[in-house]
Amino acid sequence: MNFIDSFTRLFQPEPFRALARKAQWLIRQGKIDAFDFLLSYLGQTSALRLTLDSQARSLAEPVSRQAIHARFNPAAVVFFQGAFEHVLAEALARPPASPMAEALRQHFTAVYLLDSTSFDVTPALQNLFPGCGGDASVANVKLLLRYEFIRGQLEPCQLLPGKTPDQSLATQVVRCLKQGELQLQDKGFFECQSWREAEANGAFLVMPWPRSVTAWLPQDDDGPERLLDVAAVLAHSTQNQVCWSQVLLGKDKKRIGPLRMVAFRLSLESASRRRAAVNENARRHGQGGTATRVALELAGWIILITNAPAARLPSDLLAYFYRLRWQVELIFRQCKDTLRLDQARSDNPCRVQCEIWGRLLVAVMAFMLHTHADAASWAHDRIQISFEKVVRTLQMNGLSLARALVKGGQTLHAQLVGFWQCLLITARKGRQKSRTNTYDRLLEKWPELQQV
Repeated sequence: MNFIDSFTRLFQPEPFRALARKAQWLIRQGKIDAFDFLLSYLGQTSALRLTLDSQARSLAEPVSRQAIHARFNPAAVVFFQGAFEHVLAEALARPPASPMAEALRQHFTAVYLLDSTSFDVTPALQNLFPGCGGDASVANVKLLLRYEFIRGQLEPCQLLPGKTPDQSLATQVVRCLKQGELQLQDKGFFECQSWREAEANGAFLVMPWPRSVTAWLPQDDDGPERLLDVAAVLAHSTQNQVCWSQVLLGKDKKRIGPLRMVAFRLSLESASRRRAAVNENARRHGQGGTATRVALELAGWIILITNAPAARLPSDLLAYFYRLRWQVELIFRQCKDTLRLDQARSDNPCRVQCEIWGRLLVAVMAFMLHTHADAASWAHDRIQISFEKVVRTLQMNGLSLARALVKGGQTLHAQLVGFWQCLLITARKGRQKSRTNTYDRLLEKWPELQQV
């Protein structure tokens, strides 16, 4: 029950009321309590749409919709963002005592999965969160997110204008990495300086090779580098895996390396799907419906680049690690589908921002519950807990949990104990021989973890 005590201490009302006073949202105590107002987003997780009426009725002391509307002001945005940052900092400072995490740290001190997602918001926010314009929305929010896989901790980095390219963020996020940490990222984050920063920090990156970046082979005799025709080599290969131990990427002064490049042949079914998509893209761009030979050949492979040495990250494990990046896509899906992060429909810019920060706070709360339940379940039964099931359980119990947090005392303790026991039973991942889960694959790749 240590986690329940820790969770209870984190969600004591007074620190959040202090944040509301600091933001000057709470000047004198009225009918709407700051802590209750903040937790209304937890209480409304099961609502099909968050309305002012439903939010007003969800408070411990119900008020009118007009009273709720009046409280969405610039000070409320500062308060909600401060509350989110407070909860996130506390969550990151309280990692679970997971034996699996301790074992994984023998290989890397941290494994970060980096990606971004975006969603449209009201045009009233176009000055704060401008979109790309044209056929796209005039107002769009980009969420830059990191998920630390070993500890199972969510780290939303920041909210950005939707028109911000991932490449412009690459160096900034790599500077956060420390020695021995690994980051998996999409090819949109390729930027030469970020690789130099990672090397200087003693950190490692894994990402797909961007086709637009030229690859070169260094010469042993200090002669000029030789251009590497990746597609031609793969077209003549009969192997399912092709590895180049040293390649240089980029042109002239921006060239980086040496890096390791490994190509993995896709199954016939996966390759056919990707080639059909490449042809469709060519058709839409007026290329006659047939892509180039090079594009079709490369579509049959996953080609990864990394600065991690083979002794530390073998090629077979490299392919497995990159597949972990899809965990971020699952997180985005739950944040949007279940927590409705992308469904802020109000024309009030302050209300929209509060909704985003409020739902992100609920997402961090869900990750705290998932991470600690997963560690407890694995230590006791070696069974993994499903994040999707945790989120849906939190969604179904959001209102009762929010009211218990506001009330506190024995009511809160009894509610948390029951909720925790429910998670450990109903949120378990099923085991299927045809579909192994993440930890099963880890055990497969690292047999020494069986001894944990």
